[in-house]
Amino acid sequence: MTTKTQAGVQTAPAPWPTITVAELCAHPGNARDAEAPADLLADVQANGVQEPLYVVRTNGDVPQVIDGFQRLAAAVAAGLEAIPFTPRPVIRLTALTPHPKNAREELDINAQFVESLRAEGCRIPVKIQRLDSGVIQVNDGNRRYHGSNDAGLTHVPYEWDDDDRDAAGQFLDMMTTAQHRKPLTTAEMNQAMFSAAEAGAQVGRIAKAAGVRQKDVRALVKVRSDEMLSAAVNAASSYTWTFDHLAALTEFADDPDAVDAITKAATGNYAREHDVEWAIARERTKREKRAKAEAHRAELEAAGKKIRDAEELSERAMPEHRLSGVSAEEHAECRGQVWVLGDRYSDRYEPYCTAPGLYGHTVPESNGDTKTAEAKAASASLAAVKAGNIDWDAAESVRRKWIADLIKSRSLTKNATNAMVRHVNEALISGTWGLCTDLNKEPTTEILAALLGLNAQQAKDRSTFAEHVAKDPRRAPQLQFAAIAAVREKSATRSAWRTGKQCAPWTREPTAEWFKVLESLGYSMTPIERAVAEGAPYDPAKQQPGTALPKGKEPEEVEQESGTGEEPGDPEAELADDAEAA
Repeated sequence: MTTKTQAGVQTAPAPWPTITVAELCAHPGNARDAEAPADLLADVQANGVQEPLYVVRTNGDVPQVIDGFQRLAAAVAAGLEAIPFTPRPVIRLTALTPHPKNAREELDINAQFVESLRAEGCRIPVKIQRLDSGVIQVNDGNRRYHGSNDAGLTHVPYEWDDDDRDAAGQFLDMMTTAQHRKPLTTAEMNQAMFSAAEAGAQVGRIAKAAGVRQKDVRALVKVRSDEMLSAAVNAASSYTWTFDHLAALTEFADDPDAVDAITKAATGNYAREHDVEWAIARERTKREKRAKAEAHRAELEAAGKKIRDAEELSERAMPEHRLSGVSAEEHAECRGQVWVLGDRYSDRYEPYCTAPGLYGHTVPESNGDTKTAEAKAASASLAAVKAGNIDWDAAESVRRKWIADLIKSRSLTKNATNAMVRHVNEALISGTWGLCTDLNKEPTTEILAALLGLNAQQAKDRSTFAEHVAKDPRRAPQLQFAAIAAVREKSATRSAWRTGKQCAPWTREPTAEWFKVLESLGYSMTPIERAVAEGAPYDPAKQQPGTALPKGKEPEEVEQESGTGEEPGDPEAELADDAEAA
């Protein structure tokens, strides 16, 4: 708020609280016979009191002026109703001089630090000393001094250093005070932000003080305010939860199973951010599939189709694609047609016939027990492939985000840059991995646009991509690597992870080499990617987020233990196609 003088002059908004002149003058100790100098009185009459009075509260909550008696006298003479004050001593920044030999070579005055000072002011006093020359020098708190300047503050709190402190003692103080300061851990900072919110602080104020985004504060408050989500974070207290991961937890506030899966990935001494990222991606992928399945069910019900659960079907029931001599159009008129969601990993309902023999359909001839065993084996195999596809899709999401971050990074190490250049050179000179045939294909273009961070409009025309990326020649290795990475990613399809009868070595082998390239650049593989890179089978039922393939064993041993080497039974030829569609 602004403060009006008797002459109607408004002072500029200031970060100081105000107190009425009448309240100060009611205490005899404040109304001294001090006379304001003429120049001070003229300034106060024109601009109001700009320099806050130092006022403390004594016993009985009585305001006592410690510094500013002449300013109070000028305010009385000018007829001001209220004046600014501070409950602790402050000094103008312009009166201070930074220490010429500050021990910190890098002050690290980042945007977050400056924004916190701008929002809440400088809370920790700087330690100052008046030199023989009259200069007031900052002995401790030079980072606060410079940051406050950048934040546009006019004053900082202060305390006087010992008058007899020599130069050697100043440097010793710089060392000891720096060592005594211990920053808050992430968990402590998060708890402090939540406590501030509970105490009534607004999101914007908390965000500025902590130097984080407002959406980060909202995610933190939502998690800590929810009993289930808060318990999940506490259960994995040894893991440093990022704001993005906390926000992801809020997505699944209505899904205890998903929260439990994410929490398990964050639990344990070796939990990594990458594992939690993969777990979140898996749960998002499953949720997307459920949403698609629900949408498909709504379409079927609107069309008058009968929906059944798999458990409701008798042993006679058979998928429509196994019926002989009847088309999908013809079977649509069959009274025995029902639609079933095959398993929890499906995103579409499949047509079945509840009793093929009863409704005149021809079924494959086979022994009853054999048919049942084959059907169960095929169903189990298909379910395993669908589960693996979810893990693969989730890993792809995490991997491509990591590649995109690598491409836009402004702080690549020399080794990382050289590794990128080596791979680009190999790809261009050797023409390996389908580079010549796949570079300009539509799927590659879509992937490249995502890796480069282009928006929908920018991604429409491949010929304009170069216009939308950084022109800095130092980023050329990253941009060239992006084009090669898009080709590699386009070729890294789901078939790369499968083994047994569905193994596709022409996809798996180059994908394994690609994953090793990414690992050399710092990428941490998920278990399914590690399986591909090491040529081992992957069992989605046994390899969950946060786990790794057994070490010291040959792939054949893992295959025998997991039971996913040769596909059980004799699945139908269309099994792989069905799983790919899923």
